[in-house]
Order: sequence, then C-alpha cells, then structure tokens
Amino acid sequence: MTSSDIPQPATSQLLALAAASRPDWSIDQLRDVLAQARPDMTWGRVLVAVAQMIADPGAEPTDLLAALPEPWRQRRRPPGPDTYTRGADAARAALHAPQPHRTTEGT
Repeated sequence: MTSSDIPQPATSQLLALAAASRPDWSIDQLRDVLAQARPDMTWGRVLVAVAQMIADPGAEPTDLLAALPEPWRQRRRPPGPDTYTRGADAARAALHAPQPHRTTEGT
C-alpha cells in the first residue's frame, strides 16, 4: 500500500458515525450528497468536511456541496515563472519612469 492509497474510503463507516452522532440528519440525504461530492473531492477532504459538519450543530448534509471546489479553479493552469518576471519588470519600469510635470496655472 502506498501513501496515495491512504486514507482508504470508508463511506459506510462514515454514514454510521453520522447516524450515531447526528440523529437529526437524514442518512439517505447524506448518502446522496456524498455521492455527488466524491467525484470532485478526495476522500480525505470529504472525511474532514463531514467531521466538521457533524461537530457543527447548525450544519446540514447539503452543506458539503458548498465545500466542493469550483470547477474553474481546477481547469485553470498556474501562471508560469515568466509571468512573475514580466510583472516585476513592469513594476520597476513604472517606478522609474519620469513623472509628468503638473502645472498650477488656472487654479
């Protein structure tokens, strides 16, 4: 077993914990929400999010869907190193550019 295999998904155990800890929740609703969230979230992230929701008296199973990562953030590639260099060069040029003279005539 490699470190990428840990933690192992344990959905039935998580549902049992939620049922024992939060009898006010519909376990069927939590099961449905978990099924919707799992393709977009790692098991570790699901586990932490559900544990936090169990501890929050005001939380509902559907709150897990609000924790889903935004799809546009996953598709977006991080900027390359040249982006930072161009930005720094532009900032330096702006700082060292001659300032236009302002006139006070007419005031």
